[in-house]
Amino acid sequence: MIPPNPFNPGSPVDPDDFVGRTQDLESFRQKLRQTINGSLASMSVAGGYGIGKTSFLHKCKAIAEEQNALPIYFSLNEMDELTREKLARVLMERVQEKVNEEVILQRISSHILAMLKKIKIKTEGGVEISLSEQHHETVPNLQSALTATWESLKDIKTAMVFLIDEARVLERNRAELVLYLRAVLEQLQLNKTPVTIVPAGKLTITGPSGTGFSPLVRTFPPAILENFSYQESRSFIDKKLHSVGMAVGEEVLKKIYQVTEGHPFVLTAYLATAYSKLTSEDSELKLEHFVAADLEFVKRVLAPFFSRFYDQSGKSSRKILYEMAIHAQEEISLSGLSAQLQKNSNEISPHIGKLVQEGAIVRKERGKYRLFHHLLRNYILHKNQ
Repeated sequence: MIPPNPFNPGSPVDPDDFVGRTQDLESFRQKLRQTINGSLASMSVAGGYGIGKTSFLHKCKAIAEEQNALPIYFSLNEMDELTREKLARVLMERVQEKVNEEVILQRISSHILAMLKKIKIKTEGGVEISLSEQHHETVPNLQSALTATWESLKDIKTAMVFLIDEARVLERNRAELVLYLRAVLEQLQLNKTPVTIVPAGKLTITGPSGTGFSPLVRTFPPAILENFSYQESRSFIDKKLHSVGMAVGEEVLKKIYQVTEGHPFVLTAYLATAYSKLTSEDSELKLEHFVAADLEFVKRVLAPFFSRFYDQSGKSSRKILYEMAIHAQEEISLSGLSAQLQKNSNEISPHIGKLVQEGAIVRKERGKYRLFHHLLRNYILHKNQ
């Protein structure tokens, strides 16, 4: 029998199998230590589809648990409309859900959960956010609710850590909700209520000066996730294959990296497809398995993934991507794109910015751009045959 496929594209990596991102994880550890010691520090996590943001948050969750903090992970996916009141409710409901989970696991007393259920927030607009039908202790705002929550937890936990996935919605309406979170953290700092907030997503919070969001970087300095290095890819593959008793040779590893460029989703999908070609007699992943997987990998696995970057883009964005795909060089400047499209730079700049945010293209230091993956080039050219 062949062991179950250890590669699962599209799902977060188990924290025990997590590799790379060493500097970014150390930054999280440092900010958590600061918060525990009374100097609140937060960060953000940015990057395109499939780059590993969710896996990074789950690793941060494991680190927070090691430090006896209370990590609260949740996603804002599909929440197109979010107000301050809704965000406050989501945060407090997720705290209660996490505490309830800890009560079930007998890590936290049920008395603490009962105390949390009594908290009711009265917002600036006079709206009362009630989280339970029981008798309530009314507090004036979110920071007061978090402070009251901490009073119940401070004897058994070191901090509260909010890990917010798919947090792009926070930046809408001129990043009003990100500014709101910053204001909440500033008030929590006055009382030294140890709360860290880590929003993650395809965020423009990382944009250059002048985008409107740069001041927020002081509160949520970004960890910008990029492709794995060759060594990181190798470590990931070795760890996964070792767990199922499979080997892989150096030449095969080089081939894998050449094809995938170390992009986490593409890497995992390529390995998952090749692994499915193993037979019960195999004890090593070989080049022949990848050759057998190539056609299926491109047509069945990557086509839906690349579709979101190209087919689901607007007409102007697709034109830009096509021009980049047919360009003789890997990189192209904004002026070069402007000349090819016969449009002014200011006409295409907003579309370029959106494509960078989505992860379809990468901005290089020299002010040039390239498609995020060479296989995306092949996909675009094939779509335009």
